[in-house]
Amino acid sequence: MGRDRNTDIELMGASETRRGPNYVVHIRRNAFIDPAVPPFWELTVEDSQHSYRILVGVPADELDVVVQNLPEPSAQRNGVDFMRGVVEAVLPEDIRRLTGETVLAYNVYNVKSAPPGSPYRKGQRYNDADLARPITYTDADIAENNRRKDALLRRLEAEIVEARAPSLRF
Repeated sequence: MGRDRNTDIELMGASETRRGPNYVVHIRRNAFIDPAVPPFWELTVEDSQHSYRILVGVPADELDVVVQNLPEPSAQRNGVDFMRGVVEAVLPEDIRRLTGETVLAYNVYNVKSAPPGSPYRKGQRYNDADLARPITYTDADIAENNRRKDALLRRLEAEIVEARAPSLRF
């Protein structure tokens, strides 16, 4: 994509069409402009039968990556409006110590509206571009998270015991 195309689309109210793998994306810049935040774009994703919309906030030069990673339109997503944003989860102290990470950032798609009869519900959230499985905590998810947390805590306790053990050199 050339620089002129990026410059053109950065204009307020600008719009254009781009092709995804199996769909067409109509891009329109949201009229709200704040120089402190990336521009918001309304993406209408459609194939010959179905379409959905996503509102994303990214710089213009990142739009191609977003377009290439969008989920395909389907009967289930038809007429649904999503908003894509970044969510940051602050990791617990024990996990921070073991991983060296403080914050985990990930993209979330939030359902803004859905037509009657849709399997999507307003307020549902989905990880990144996987719009097939909502973010929910099932009993299996909770059990798996508890197993992982217990394993990390056991490793942490072992490290503490190891650090307090007298040195073998003396």
